[in-house]
Amino acid sequence: MREFKIFIIVAFIIGVMYYGVEPLAHHAMHPPTAASDYAFKDLEKLGNIDVANGNVENGKSVFAAQCTSCHTLNSQPDADLNIRNPKTLQPVGEGGVLPPDLSNAGLIYDSTYLAHFIKDPVRATRLESKFAVSCDGLENEALEKCDISNEGKESYPMNAFNGAISDSEIADVVAYLKSIAPKSLSDKEVFVEACSRCHSAVYDKNQYDSMFFANHNAKIESLIKQGEGKEEAEFIESLNDEDKAFMNALLGMAKAKEKKDISAEKLDEENGTLNEAINAKTFEDFGGALSVLNASLLESSFNKAGLHAATDSEMIKAYLGNTPPDLSMMIRAKGRTELAAFINNPQKVPLIDIQQAVINKLVKNKQDEEKAALPADLSENDRKAKIKEINARDAAYYGVKLPENSMKDSWQSSEDYTNMAKDMGVMPQGKAMPRVGLTKEAETQVINYLETIGDSKKAQRDSLGLWIIGFFVLLSALAYMWKSKIWRDLH
Repeated sequence: MREFKIFIIVAFIIGVMYYGVEPLAHHAMHPPTAASDYAFKDLEKLGNIDVANGNVENGKSVFAAQCTSCHTLNSQPDADLNIRNPKTLQPVGEGGVLPPDLSNAGLIYDSTYLAHFIKDPVRATRLESKFAVSCDGLENEALEKCDISNEGKESYPMNAFNGAISDSEIADVVAYLKSIAPKSLSDKEVFVEACSRCHSAVYDKNQYDSMFFANHNAKIESLIKQGEGKEEAEFIESLNDEDKAFMNALLGMAKAKEKKDISAEKLDEENGTLNEAINAKTFEDFGGALSVLNASLLESSFNKAGLHAATDSEMIKAYLGNTPPDLSMMIRAKGRTELAAFINNPQKVPLIDIQQAVINKLVKNKQDEEKAALPADLSENDRKAKIKEINARDAAYYGVKLPENSMKDSWQSSEDYTNMAKDMGVMPQGKAMPRVGLTKEAETQVINYLETIGDSKKAQRDSLGLWIIGFFVLLSALAYMWKSKIWRDLH
Protein backbone atom coordinates (compact mmCIF):
# COMPACT_ATOMS: atom_id res chain seq x y z
CA MET A 1 0.00 0.00 0.00
CA ARG A 2 2.87 2.36 0.82
CA GLU A 3 4.34 1.86 -2.65
CA PHE A 4 0.99 2.73 -4.22
CA LYS A 5 0.76 5.97 -2.22
CA ILE A 6 4.29 6.90 -3.26
CA PHE A 7 3.39 6.17 -6.87
CA ILE A 8 0.29 8.41 -6.68
CA ILE A 9 2.33 11.30 -5.21
CA VAL A 10 5.11 10.97 -7.78
CA ALA A 11 2.60 10.65 -10.65
CA PHE A 12 0.77 13.78 -9.47
CA ILE A 13 3.96 15.85 -9.24
CA ILE A 14 5.17 14.68 -12.66
CA GLY A 15 1.71 15.34 -14.15
CA VAL A 16 1.66 18.93 -12.85
CA MET A 17 5.18 19.52 -14.14
CA TYR A 18 4.32 18.05 -17.55
CA TYR A 19 1.19 20.18 -17.90
CA GLY A 20 3.13 23.30 -16.98
CA VAL A 21 5.95 22.58 -19.40
CA GLU A 22 4.05 21.19 -22.39
CA PRO A 23 0.29 21.90 -22.86
CA LEU A 24 0.10 25.13 -20.85
CA ALA A 25 3.31 26.54 -22.33
CA HIS A 26 2.25 25.50 -25.83
CA HIS A 27 -1.09 27.27 -25.41
CA ALA A 28 0.62 30.41 -24.12
CA MET A 29 3.19 30.46 -26.93
CA HIS A 30 0.74 29.45 -29.66
CA PRO A 31 -2.59 31.21 -28.97
CA PRO A 32 -5.56 30.14 -31.13
CA THR A 33 -5.81 31.51 -34.66
CA ALA A 34 -8.44 31.11 -37.36
CA ALA A 35 -8.75 27.57 -38.67
CA SER A 36 -6.95 26.66 -41.90
CA ASP A 37 -9.15 27.32 -44.92
CA TYR A 38 -8.37 25.31 -48.04
CA ALA A 39 -11.46 26.62 -49.84
CA PHE A 40 -10.25 30.23 -49.44
CA LYS A 41 -13.74 31.35 -48.47
CA ASP A 42 -12.55 34.85 -47.60
CA LEU A 43 -12.19 35.52 -51.34
CA GLU A 44 -15.87 34.87 -52.08
CA LYS A 45 -16.84 38.39 -50.99
CA LEU A 46 -14.64 39.72 -53.83
CA GLY A 47 -16.79 37.97 -56.42
CA ASN A 48 -17.83 34.42 -57.20
CA ILE A 49 -15.72 33.38 -60.20
CA ASP A 50 -17.09 30.22 -61.81
CA VAL A 51 -13.79 28.36 -62.17
CA ALA A 52 -15.55 25.04 -62.82
CA ASN A 53 -16.87 26.07 -66.23
CA GLY A 54 -13.98 27.87 -67.90
CA ASN A 55 -13.30 27.57 -71.64
CA VAL A 56 -9.86 26.05 -72.24
CA GLU A 57 -9.35 27.33 -75.80
CA ASN A 58 -10.35 30.86 -74.92
CA GLY A 59 -8.16 30.62 -71.81
CA LYS A 60 -5.15 29.86 -74.00
CA SER A 61 -5.85 32.93 -76.14
CA VAL A 62 -6.28 35.17 -73.10
CA PHE A 63 -3.08 33.79 -71.56
CA ALA A 64 -1.11 34.45 -74.76
CA ALA A 65 -2.43 38.00 -74.93
CA GLN A 66 -2.26 38.98 -71.25
CA CYS A 67 0.28 36.80 -69.41
CA THR A 68 3.25 35.96 -71.63
CA SER A 69 4.96 39.32 -71.10
CA CYS A 70 5.81 38.10 -67.59
CA HIS A 71 5.25 34.33 -67.50
CA THR A 72 6.36 31.28 -69.45
CA LEU A 73 4.92 27.82 -70.05
CA ASN A 74 7.97 25.60 -70.50
CA SER A 75 5.85 22.47 -70.85
CA GLN A 76 4.14 23.80 -73.99
CA PRO A 77 5.78 23.59 -77.43
CA ASP A 78 4.29 26.92 -78.61
CA ALA A 79 7.12 29.46 -78.90
CA ASP A 80 4.61 32.30 -78.44
CA LEU A 81 4.00 31.12 -74.88
CA ASN A 82 7.69 31.36 -73.96
CA ILE A 83 8.79 34.69 -75.39
CA ARG A 84 9.87 36.15 -72.04
CA ASN A 85 13.48 35.98 -70.87
CA PRO A 86 13.02 33.64 -67.87
CA LYS A 87 15.86 35.31 -65.95
CA THR A 88 14.45 38.84 -65.99
CA LEU A 89 13.37 40.10 -62.57
CA GLN A 90 10.09 41.93 -62.15
CA PRO A 91 11.08 45.10 -60.24
CA VAL A 92 9.34 45.98 -56.95
CA GLY A 93 10.52 49.20 -55.35
CA GLU A 94 14.20 48.67 -54.57
CA GLY A 95 13.84 44.90 -54.98
CA GLY A 96 12.37 42.42 -57.38
CA VAL A 97 11.03 38.93 -57.87
CA LEU A 98 11.40 36.29 -60.58
CA PRO A 99 8.01 35.64 -62.26
CA PRO A 100 7.31 31.90 -62.20
CA ASP A 101 6.80 29.49 -65.05
CA LEU A 102 3.15 28.43 -64.83
CA SER A 103 3.30 24.97 -66.41
CA ASN A 104 2.34 23.30 -63.12
CA ALA A 105 0.24 26.08 -61.56
CA GLY A 106 -3.05 24.35 -62.35
CA LEU A 107 -2.05 21.35 -60.23
CA ILE A 108 -0.54 22.85 -57.09
CA TYR A 109 -2.66 25.99 -56.60
CA ASP A 110 -6.30 26.03 -55.57
CA SER A 111 -8.52 27.10 -58.49
CA THR A 112 -10.47 29.70 -56.50
CA TYR A 113 -7.26 31.20 -55.14
CA LEU A 114 -5.64 31.21 -58.58
CA ALA A 115 -8.61 33.02 -60.12
CA HIS A 116 -8.67 35.68 -57.42
CA PHE A 117 -4.89 36.03 -57.59
CA ILE A 118 -5.25 36.93 -61.26
CA LYS A 119 -8.06 39.35 -60.41
CA ASP A 120 -6.31 41.06 -57.47
CA PRO A 121 -3.04 39.47 -56.29
CA VAL A 122 -2.74 41.74 -53.25
CA ARG A 123 -6.07 40.67 -51.76
CA ALA A 124 -5.42 37.01 -52.62
CA THR A 125 -2.00 37.02 -50.98
CA ARG A 126 -3.32 39.16 -48.10
CA LEU A 127 -0.55 41.73 -48.38
CA GLU A 128 -2.86 44.76 -48.11
CA SER A 129 -0.70 46.19 -45.33
CA LYS A 130 2.19 46.78 -47.78
CA PHE A 131 0.75 46.90 -51.30
CA ALA A 132 -2.13 48.80 -52.91
CA VAL A 133 -5.25 46.78 -53.76
CA SER A 134 -7.37 47.17 -56.89
CA CYS A 135 -10.21 49.70 -56.53
CA ASP A 136 -11.75 48.96 -59.96
CA GLY A 137 -15.50 48.43 -59.85
CA LEU A 138 -15.98 50.33 -56.59
CA GLU A 139 -18.08 53.48 -56.35
CA ASN A 140 -18.80 56.37 -54.01
CA GLU A 141 -17.90 55.70 -50.36
CA ALA A 142 -16.34 52.29 -51.07
CA LEU A 143 -14.07 53.80 -53.75
CA GLU A 144 -13.05 56.67 -51.47
CA LYS A 145 -12.29 54.25 -48.63
CA CYS A 146 -10.21 52.06 -50.97
CA ASP A 147 -8.23 55.04 -52.30
CA ILE A 148 -7.50 56.24 -48.76
CA SER A 149 -6.32 52.77 -47.70
CA ASN A 150 -3.93 52.65 -50.69
CA GLU A 151 -2.21 55.93 -49.84
CA GLY A 152 1.54 55.53 -49.40
CA LYS A 153 1.56 51.87 -50.42
CA GLU A 154 3.70 50.27 -53.13
CA SER A 155 2.41 48.71 -56.32
CA TYR A 156 2.45 44.91 -56.41
CA PRO A 157 4.84 43.39 -59.00
CA MET A 158 1.92 41.76 -60.84
CA ASN A 159 -0.88 43.89 -62.23
CA ALA A 160 -4.40 43.24 -60.97
CA PHE A 161 -6.54 42.10 -63.92
CA ASN A 162 -9.70 43.26 -62.17
CA GLY A 163 -11.40 45.33 -64.86
CA ALA A 164 -8.80 44.50 -67.52
CA ILE A 165 -10.40 41.14 -68.29
CA SER A 166 -13.75 39.74 -67.21
CA ASP A 167 -14.36 37.16 -64.50
CA SER A 168 -15.32 34.62 -67.17
CA GLU A 169 -12.00 35.20 -68.97
CA ILE A 170 -10.17 34.71 -65.67
CA ALA A 171 -12.05 31.42 -65.26
CA ASP A 172 -10.97 30.49 -68.80
CA VAL A 173 -7.29 31.10 -67.96
CA VAL A 174 -7.60 28.93 -64.84
CA ALA A 175 -9.26 26.18 -66.90
CA TYR A 176 -6.41 26.36 -69.43
CA LEU A 177 -3.72 26.17 -66.72
CA LYS A 178 -5.47 23.15 -65.21
CA SER A 179 -5.74 21.47 -68.61
CA ILE A 180 -1.99 21.67 -69.30
CA ALA A 181 -0.88 20.79 -65.76
CA PRO A 182 0.57 17.32 -65.13
CA LYS A 183 -1.48 14.81 -63.15
CA SER A 184 1.14 14.58 -60.42
CA LEU A 185 4.48 15.97 -59.29
CA SER A 186 7.11 14.71 -56.88
CA ASP A 187 7.44 16.29 -53.43
CA LYS A 188 10.62 18.06 -54.54
CA GLU A 189 9.02 19.44 -57.70
CA VAL A 190 6.14 20.90 -55.68
CA PHE A 191 8.61 22.55 -53.28
CA VAL A 192 10.63 23.98 -56.16
CA GLU A 193 7.48 25.30 -57.85
CA ALA A 194 5.86 26.73 -54.71
CA CYS A 195 8.75 27.83 -52.50
CA SER A 196 12.20 27.95 -54.09
CA ARG A 197 11.86 31.31 -55.83
CA CYS A 198 12.28 32.83 -52.36
CA HIS A 199 13.52 30.04 -50.07
CA SER A 200 16.64 27.88 -50.10
CA ALA A 201 16.97 24.34 -48.78
CA VAL A 202 20.73 23.80 -48.67
CA TYR A 203 20.38 20.41 -46.94
CA ASP A 204 19.01 19.13 -50.26
CA LYS A 205 22.18 18.24 -52.12
CA ASN A 206 20.32 15.99 -54.61
CA GLN A 207 21.06 12.98 -52.37
CA TYR A 208 17.38 11.96 -52.33
CA ASP A 209 16.61 12.53 -56.01
CA SER A 210 16.39 8.82 -56.84
CA MET A 211 13.59 8.56 -54.28
CA PHE A 212 11.86 11.83 -55.20
CA PHE A 213 11.89 11.07 -58.91
CA ALA A 214 11.32 7.30 -58.81
CA ASN A 215 7.97 7.55 -60.65
CA HIS A 216 9.39 10.12 -63.08
CA ASN A 217 12.32 7.84 -63.91
CA ALA A 218 10.11 4.77 -64.21
CA LYS A 219 7.94 6.53 -66.78
CA ILE A 220 10.99 7.65 -68.75
CA GLU A 221 12.49 4.14 -68.73
CA SER A 222 9.18 2.76 -70.00
CA LEU A 223 9.15 5.29 -72.86
CA ILE A 224 12.79 4.51 -73.70
CA LYS A 225 11.92 0.82 -74.09
CA GLN A 226 8.89 1.77 -76.17
CA GLY A 227 11.03 3.91 -78.49
CA GLU A 228 13.94 1.54 -78.99
CA GLY A 229 14.22 0.29 -82.57
CA LYS A 230 11.66 2.79 -83.89
CA GLU A 231 12.03 5.81 -86.10
CA GLU A 232 11.50 9.01 -84.13
CA ALA A 233 8.38 10.06 -86.05
CA GLU A 234 6.91 6.57 -85.61
CA PHE A 235 7.73 6.62 -81.88
CA ILE A 236 6.14 10.03 -81.28
CA GLU A 237 3.07 9.07 -83.29
CA SER A 238 2.59 5.88 -81.25
CA LEU A 239 2.29 7.82 -77.98
CA ASN A 240 -1.04 8.61 -76.38
CA ASP A 241 -2.00 12.20 -75.55
CA GLU A 242 -0.72 11.98 -71.97
CA ASP A 243 2.68 10.66 -73.05
CA LYS A 244 2.94 13.27 -75.80
CA ALA A 245 2.30 15.99 -73.21
CA PHE A 246 4.98 14.42 -71.00
CA MET A 247 7.47 14.41 -73.90
CA ASN A 248 6.70 18.07 -74.63
CA ALA A 249 7.32 18.86 -70.96
CA LEU A 250 10.71 17.12 -71.13
CA LEU A 251 11.58 19.09 -74.26
CA GLY A 252 10.57 22.26 -72.42
CA MET A 253 12.80 21.27 -69.49
CA ALA A 254 15.71 20.77 -71.88
CA LYS A 255 15.18 24.26 -73.31
CA ALA A 256 14.86 25.77 -69.82
CA LYS A 257 18.07 24.03 -68.75
CA GLU A 258 19.91 25.48 -71.73
CA LYS A 259 18.63 28.97 -70.88
CA LYS A 260 19.67 28.51 -67.26
CA ASP A 261 23.31 28.22 -68.31
CA ILE A 262 23.13 31.50 -70.26
CA SER A 263 23.17 34.94 -68.64
CA ALA A 264 20.05 37.10 -68.73
CA GLU A 265 21.95 39.76 -70.67
CA LYS A 266 23.01 37.32 -73.39
CA LEU A 267 19.44 36.01 -73.75
CA ASP A 268 18.31 39.60 -74.32
CA GLU A 269 20.97 40.37 -76.93
CA GLU A 270 19.74 41.30 -80.41
CA ASN A 271 16.15 41.73 -79.20
CA GLY A 272 16.00 38.28 -77.69
CA THR A 273 16.84 36.34 -80.84
CA LEU A 274 18.83 33.76 -78.82
CA ASN A 275 15.83 33.17 -76.58
CA GLU A 276 13.64 32.78 -79.65
CA ALA A 277 16.14 30.37 -81.23
CA ILE A 278 16.09 28.14 -78.15
CA ASN A 279 12.27 28.24 -78.07
CA ALA A 280 12.21 27.03 -81.67
CA LYS A 281 14.34 23.95 -80.99
CA THR A 282 12.88 20.48 -81.51
CA PHE A 283 13.85 17.01 -80.30
CA GLU A 284 16.23 16.76 -83.24
CA ASP A 285 18.23 19.75 -81.95
CA PHE A 286 18.83 17.87 -78.69
CA GLY A 287 19.90 14.62 -80.38
CA GLY A 288 16.47 13.06 -80.77
CA ALA A 289 13.62 12.05 -78.49
CA LEU A 290 15.54 9.14 -76.92
CA SER A 291 18.46 11.43 -76.10
CA VAL A 292 16.08 13.85 -74.37
CA LEU A 293 14.57 10.95 -72.43
CA ASN A 294 17.96 9.67 -71.29
CA ALA A 295 19.08 13.17 -70.30
CA SER A 296 15.90 13.61 -68.25
CA LEU A 297 16.60 10.72 -65.87
CA LEU A 298 17.13 12.20 -62.40
CA GLU A 299 19.32 10.16 -60.07
CA SER A 300 20.81 10.93 -56.67
CA SER A 301 24.09 12.82 -56.73
CA PHE A 302 25.94 15.23 -54.46
CA ASN A 303 25.70 18.96 -55.01
CA LYS A 304 27.77 20.56 -52.25
CA ALA A 305 26.05 23.95 -52.55
CA GLY A 306 22.57 22.54 -52.01
CA LEU A 307 19.29 23.93 -53.35
CA HIS A 308 19.37 27.74 -53.43
CA ALA A 309 16.54 30.21 -53.97
CA ALA A 310 16.03 31.37 -57.54
CA THR A 311 15.87 35.04 -56.48
CA ASP A 312 18.63 36.84 -54.59
CA SER A 313 17.72 37.18 -50.91
CA GLU A 314 18.47 40.92 -50.86
CA MET A 315 16.02 41.47 -53.71
CA ILE A 316 13.34 39.54 -51.81
CA LYS A 317 14.09 41.52 -48.65
CA ALA A 318 13.58 44.77 -50.54
CA TYR A 319 10.36 43.34 -52.01
CA LEU A 320 8.73 41.93 -48.86
CA GLY A 321 10.72 43.60 -46.08
CA ASN A 322 12.44 40.50 -44.71
CA THR A 323 15.02 37.91 -45.72
CA PRO A 324 13.37 34.54 -46.41
CA PRO A 325 14.89 31.82 -44.19
CA ASP A 326 16.50 28.62 -45.39
CA LEU A 327 13.92 25.88 -44.83
CA SER A 328 16.21 22.89 -44.33
CA MET A 329 15.49 22.51 -40.59
CA MET A 330 12.07 24.16 -40.47
CA ILE A 331 10.34 20.80 -39.99
CA ARG A 332 12.16 20.35 -36.68
CA ALA A 333 11.64 23.95 -35.61
CA LYS A 334 7.88 24.00 -36.20
CA GLY A 335 6.60 20.46 -36.80
CA ARG A 336 4.02 19.33 -39.36
CA THR A 337 0.93 20.85 -37.74
CA GLU A 338 2.32 24.35 -37.28
CA LEU A 339 3.96 24.30 -40.71
CA ALA A 340 0.67 23.33 -42.36
CA ALA A 341 -1.20 26.16 -40.63
CA PHE A 342 1.53 28.65 -41.55
CA ILE A 343 1.73 27.64 -45.22
CA ASN A 344 -2.05 27.85 -45.57
CA ASN A 345 -2.01 31.45 -44.35
CA PRO A 346 1.17 33.16 -43.09
CA GLN A 347 -0.93 36.25 -42.33
CA LYS A 348 -2.74 34.54 -39.47
CA VAL A 349 -2.86 36.62 -36.31
CA PRO A 350 -3.83 35.24 -32.87
CA LEU A 351 -7.55 35.79 -32.34
CA ILE A 352 -6.90 37.45 -28.99
CA ASP A 353 -4.71 40.08 -30.70
CA ILE A 354 -7.47 40.86 -33.20
CA GLN A 355 -10.02 41.18 -30.39
CA GLN A 356 -7.68 43.46 -28.44
CA ALA A 357 -7.20 45.64 -31.53
CA VAL A 358 -10.99 46.09 -31.75
CA ILE A 359 -11.22 47.00 -28.06
CA ASN A 360 -8.30 49.42 -28.37
CA LYS A 361 -10.03 51.14 -31.28
CA LEU A 362 -13.26 51.53 -29.31
CA VAL A 363 -11.29 52.95 -26.37
CA LYS A 364 -9.49 55.37 -28.71
CA ASN A 365 -12.84 56.54 -30.06
CA LYS A 366 -13.98 57.31 -26.51
CA GLN A 367 -10.73 59.14 -25.82
CA ASP A 368 -11.08 61.18 -29.01
CA GLU A 369 -14.62 62.16 -27.99
CA GLU A 370 -13.36 63.38 -24.63
CA LYS A 371 -10.50 65.30 -26.19
CA ALA A 372 -12.87 66.98 -28.66
CA ALA A 373 -15.10 68.03 -25.76
CA LEU A 374 -12.32 69.80 -23.83
CA PRO A 375 -13.06 73.49 -23.20
CA ALA A 376 -11.47 75.79 -25.76
CA ASP A 377 -10.26 78.21 -23.09
CA LEU A 378 -7.95 75.69 -21.37
CA SER A 379 -4.35 76.78 -21.07
CA GLU A 380 -1.74 74.87 -23.08
CA ASN A 381 -0.34 73.20 -19.96
CA ASP A 382 -3.78 72.25 -18.65
CA ARG A 383 -4.77 70.86 -22.06
CA LYS A 384 -1.62 68.72 -22.24
CA ALA A 385 -2.19 67.45 -18.69
CA LYS A 386 -5.82 66.62 -19.48
CA ILE A 387 -4.93 64.84 -22.71
CA LYS A 388 -2.28 62.81 -20.85
CA GLU A 389 -4.91 61.86 -18.28
CA ILE A 390 -7.38 60.84 -21.00
CA ASN A 391 -4.75 58.75 -22.82
CA ALA A 392 -4.09 56.81 -19.61
CA ARG A 393 -7.72 55.65 -19.38
CA ASP A 394 -8.37 52.08 -20.46
CA ALA A 395 -11.27 49.84 -21.43
CA ALA A 396 -12.23 49.24 -17.80
CA TYR A 397 -12.57 52.99 -17.20
CA TYR A 398 -14.94 53.43 -20.14
CA GLY A 399 -16.70 50.13 -19.59
CA VAL A 400 -15.74 49.05 -23.12
CA LYS A 401 -16.19 45.36 -23.84
CA LEU A 402 -15.82 43.28 -26.96
CA PRO A 403 -18.98 43.91 -29.02
CA GLU A 404 -21.10 41.24 -30.62
CA ASN A 405 -19.32 39.80 -33.66
CA SER A 406 -21.96 41.02 -36.11
CA MET A 407 -19.62 41.25 -39.13
CA LYS A 408 -18.30 37.70 -39.20
CA ASP A 409 -18.96 35.47 -42.19
CA SER A 410 -20.91 32.24 -41.79
CA TRP A 411 -17.76 30.12 -41.99
CA GLN A 412 -15.89 32.10 -39.34
CA SER A 413 -15.95 31.31 -35.62
CA SER A 414 -17.60 33.73 -33.21
CA GLU A 415 -14.12 34.48 -31.81
CA ASP A 416 -12.78 35.65 -35.17
CA TYR A 417 -13.16 39.44 -35.37
CA THR A 418 -11.09 39.78 -38.56
CA ASN A 419 -13.87 41.44 -40.59
CA MET A 420 -14.64 43.98 -37.86
CA ALA A 421 -10.96 44.79 -37.35
CA LYS A 422 -10.49 45.32 -41.10
CA ASP A 423 -13.56 47.53 -41.29
CA MET A 424 -12.20 49.62 -38.41
CA GLY A 425 -8.78 49.78 -40.07
CA VAL A 426 -7.00 48.19 -37.10
CA MET A 427 -6.31 44.65 -38.32
CA PRO A 428 -2.91 43.57 -36.90
CA GLN A 429 -0.31 42.68 -39.52
CA GLY A 430 0.83 39.10 -40.04
CA LYS A 431 4.16 37.87 -41.39
CA ALA A 432 5.90 39.33 -44.45
CA MET A 433 5.35 36.14 -46.46
CA PRO A 434 2.38 36.21 -48.86
CA ARG A 435 -0.31 33.56 -48.81
CA VAL A 436 0.58 31.21 -51.68
CA GLY A 437 -2.71 29.35 -52.16
CA LEU A 438 -1.53 25.75 -52.28
CA THR A 439 -4.05 22.95 -52.28
CA LYS A 440 -4.03 20.74 -49.20
CA GLU A 441 -2.39 17.97 -51.23
CA ALA A 442 0.40 20.25 -52.49
CA GLU A 443 0.94 21.62 -48.98
CA THR A 444 1.32 18.06 -47.66
CA GLN A 445 3.90 17.34 -50.36
CA VAL A 446 5.91 20.44 -49.38
CA ILE A 447 5.93 19.29 -45.75
CA ASN A 448 6.87 15.74 -46.78
CA TYR A 449 9.79 17.16 -48.75
CA LEU A 450 10.99 19.24 -45.79
CA GLU A 451 10.72 16.18 -43.55
CA THR A 452 12.78 14.11 -45.98
CA ILE A 453 15.67 16.57 -46.17
CA GLY A 454 15.52 17.92 -42.60
CA ASP A 455 14.46 14.92 -40.52
CA SER A 456 15.24 11.86 -42.61
CA LYS A 457 15.55 9.56 -39.56
CA LYS A 458 12.12 10.41 -38.16
CA ALA A 459 10.53 7.11 -39.15
CA GLN A 460 13.35 5.13 -37.53
CA ARG A 461 13.18 7.30 -34.43
CA ASP A 462 9.42 6.92 -34.13
CA SER A 463 9.67 3.15 -34.51
CA LEU A 464 11.78 3.00 -31.33
CA GLY A 465 9.04 4.56 -29.20
CA LEU A 466 7.20 1.37 -28.23
CA TRP A 467 10.49 -0.47 -27.63
CA ILE A 468 11.67 2.26 -25.24
CA ILE A 469 8.33 2.24 -23.38
CA GLY A 470 8.54 -1.55 -23.12
CA PHE A 471 12.09 -1.31 -21.80
CA PHE A 472 11.07 1.04 -19.00
CA VAL A 473 8.03 -1.09 -18.11
CA LEU A 474 10.29 -4.13 -17.82
CA LEU A 475 12.87 -2.14 -15.86
CA SER A 476 10.16 -0.94 -13.47
CA ALA A 477 8.89 -4.48 -12.93
CA LEU A 478 12.41 -5.79 -12.24
CA ALA A 479 13.12 -2.88 -9.88
CA TYR A 480 9.91 -3.55 -7.96
CA MET A 481 10.65 -7.28 -7.63
CA TRP A 482 14.22 -6.55 -6.52
CA LYS A 483 13.00 -4.03 -3.96
CA SER A 484 10.39 -6.49 -2.64
CA LYS A 485 12.98 -9.24 -2.25
CA ILE A 486 15.60 -7.08 -0.49
CA TRP A 487 13.26 -5.15 1.83
CA ARG A 488 10.63 -7.85 2.47
CA ASP A 489 11.76 -8.54 6.04
CA LEU A 490 11.93 -4.82 6.96
CA HIS A 491 8.41 -4.03 5.75
